[in-house]
Amino acid sequence: MDAKRAEGLAEGRLDTGDLTSGERAIETLVRKSVRMPGQLAPADLESLFRLFGVGGTFELVGMFGFFHFINRIADLVGIQNDMPLIQPVLRWPRILGIRMVAWTFRNGFNLENQLHDPDAASLLREIEAIRGAPLCPGYSGMHEAPGAAASVYALTRVLPSFDPALAARVEAAVAQSLPQCEQEWIGFHPRPTDPLDALVFVGTRYAVRTTDAMVDAVRAKYGWDDGELTDVFYLIAVHNTLQRLDRLLATSLPECTERVA
Repeated sequence: MDAKRAEGLAEGRLDTGDLTSGERAIETLVRKSVRMPGQLAPADLESLFRLFGVGGTFELVGMFGFFHFINRIADLVGIQNDMPLIQPVLRWPRILGIRMVAWTFRNGFNLENQLHDPDAASLLREIEAIRGAPLCPGYSGMHEAPGAAASVYALTRVLPSFDPALAARVEAAVAQSLPQCEQEWIGFHPRPTDPLDALVFVGTRYAVRTTDAMVDAVRAKYGWDDGELTDVFYLIAVHNTLQRLDRLLATSLPECTERVA
């Protein structure tokens, strides 16, 4: 995507009619994953398979999961983009900054697979062992995109270091709180009475609404320090990512390798 169109997308002014078929398929998936992730299903990947094949689709799935995790962490803890080029309040300096960053990403980063790709089979076995249950059948497609398996492994490899009871509680609360429709993503809803459950609920429905008061309430009830609260943020973000991936990869996926011209 060229710098001008990247700026339009970042500012919410790029009409989907101006997107290529591939960009439109990606945008549709990402939008649904934010607004109604509880409805994600393997069928949501069909257009990507037709356009990008198995390997390309799973590379996109890997990036989709990893960036979802990063952005949710940022929303939970109130981190804003630290690139000064895109921070100005004035419109034109901001637009210039976004275009410069887009140009840099397009021309300065090599995202091709490296010569020594990771062993996807070993990574998937490790992920399965860490999660303590068989992976959904669709994960087998990551054999075609080892980098995607590596991304998921990078997110899950630290899970054994968390308190099992806390991890299980957060996982269950995330699954229960996933928006099933747009109204559950944009509306205001009754929160659980327990401050930890409330934090997980808001961190799943609309993480950007997380407040210091909510975090302080968890700190006060459970006596947790910053490190323990950081564990909670991580668990909320990683289980939101895994819930989305599990829904997309719930069934074996078609061995479609032919791309649409």
